[in-house]
Amino acid sequence: RRDEGGLDRFLISLGQAWTHGLDIDWAQTLPAVQRPVALPTYAFQRSRYWLESVGPVGGDVSAAGLVAAGHSLLGAVVELAGADGVVLSGRLSLQTHPWLADHAVAGTVLLPGTAFVDLALHAADETGCDTLEELTIQAPLVLAEGTAVQLRVEVGEPGEAGRRTVNIHSRPDTEGSSWTCHASGEIGTGTRTTAPDGVGVWPPVGAVRVDSSGLYGALAVAGYEYGPVFQGVEAVWRR
Repeated sequence: RRDEGGLDRFLISLGQAWTHGLDIDWAQTLPAVQRPVALPTYAFQRSRYWLESVGPVGGDVSAAGLVAAGHSLLGAVVELAGADGVVLSGRLSLQTHPWLADHAVAGTVLLPGTAFVDLALHAADETGCDTLEELTIQAPLVLAEGTAVQLRVEVGEPGEAGRRTVNIHSRPDTEGSSWTCHASGEIGTGTRTTAPDGVGVWPPVGAVRVDSSGLYGALAVAGYEYGPVFQGVEAVWRR
């Protein structure tokens, strides 16, 4: 062909001839090739380099008549009609919240206890409360690979002294699954107490710093597998 008489055209033609069955001595043709690259075994073999979709993480919940919850673990908040209570809902999985995988005990990923506290405090903010009076964790919330759970935080009507009950439930994101209560307690207003003398002073008066470099290694041996997200201890003091 016109303007195609160079070495590139020659090698392309050899390649085309080889794909049609002609035996080519590639060692003589391309002596500089030291490490051949394997070709696909068939024409459409391929490797994907795209990120796999994990499904919808969030969106405009107002289209469903809901209000966004404004929390990383919750999607929507619903005020109960005819009652002074609210329900906050969300959906959790290791695909949508991969950082939760850094909190595992004996190989099982669990929602941290501090997350239940944070959910209850957010529910307090939604209902005009400012204090978590008490919270009892009744059952762990397990997050398994490849599965999702529906999350519910229910806040009751104000009772004595303005206190409200708060309950945190979950269930597998499958049809017909049942709810499990993970934590229950009370939230309120204006009942914060003054911290004892000395609390908040760091390091504590009279305390001695101890070596904490092996803390997370020792915890891992005991079965507490905390990844980087949950390795927040920087120093330990003993008094």
